[in-house]
Amino acid sequence: MSQINLNDQYGVTSPNNKHVHCQGELEFIIKDKHGRVIENIRQPNIVKLFAKEILAHRLPHSRVWDRNANSGAGGWVTHDIDIEEYSAKYICFGASFDEAGVPLDSSDSRYYIADSATGSSVPISLGVGAEYDGGLINPIPLAEPGRPLKRIERIYYESSYQPSGTPLLQEDVRAINNIVVLETTLLSEEYNGFGLTTNDFFTLTEVALIGANELESIGACDCSPRNLFLTGDSTGVGFKASSTGTTTVVLDATAVNIDDIKEGDQIKITQYNSNVADDLILDQLNPYYLVINKSLGGRDIVLDRVPVDNLNNPITGDIGIYRDGFKIFSHRILRSPIKKSSDFEIVVRWRIILN
Repeated sequence: MSQINLNDQYGVTSPNNKHVHCQGELEFIIKDKHGRVIENIRQPNIVKLFAKEILAHRLPHSRVWDRNANSGAGGWVTHDIDIEEYSAKYICFGASFDEAGVPLDSSDSRYYIADSATGSSVPISLGVGAEYDGGLINPIPLAEPGRPLKRIERIYYESSYQPSGTPLLQEDVRAINNIVVLETTLLSEEYNGFGLTTNDFFTLTEVALIGANELESIGACDCSPRNLFLTGDSTGVGFKASSTGTTTVVLDATAVNIDDIKEGDQIKITQYNSNVADDLILDQLNPYYLVINKSLGGRDIVLDRVPVDNLNNPITGDIGIYRDGFKIFSHRILRSPIKKSSDFEIVVRWRIILN
């Protein structure tokens, strides 16, 4: 039986002594207003380990076999995982700018450090943990159409040639479609910064491949892309719940759409009766938690850890809960920042190579 290994580095050998990995490549094609290619930038990228969560949710079929369906004859029925939500639909970008909106380019220490040997700027290393609350370091705030939520606009396959590896075929090579390409285009009028001069243009420093629900036009929200996928109860704010000082939080009797939160979801705990934009996180180091257990129709939610503040004091009493639908498949800091301009459009292609 073969197995899929998602590695954080090149050159890892699997237990059966086969060289396997799931790697990728980012390509930026910069074109002028006449469509001529000015520059082509390609950077290798490893699909990070936490991509396994999306693959685990996306791998199942949309239905399961119910032997009691059709009056006991059996039949296929829909299960309760929204598989489509876990499909990659967006490519989100971050940029180096300060609180005043001034571009920082490669001098931004959140992204780049000086190489001790050459003195040049090199990207920081992204770990496999929950840095930046599992999100982007400094996402470009959204306000369509100038600062849009970039949806994947094209998906296609590329082939590579590999040994046939079977005695039923000649010992040569054959083409297989094992490279999936996800593409979007940053138009000349998009992502051009907070102001009107060339000094205001965004310097793209990070890019992430996102799985989430489909959204149409979002208008001028001027918010973080992740906030668009934080959903609460029917009241427009988070689900009202109580934190017990243990790993179990309890949805209030007034909460309506309690089955919107399912086992396997990620939630964000905030101050009760606050909205997403307030971002009142009760002094938590990381307000995001994984739902380990929740029964259909139940109000008890078992989390992966006890909610505590930054002094490690358990949080008790009323809280608000938002379901987090923003799922990062992979996250990359660019080797060299890319300056956006109103003179150019940039085609972004994310290749995932399934070896």
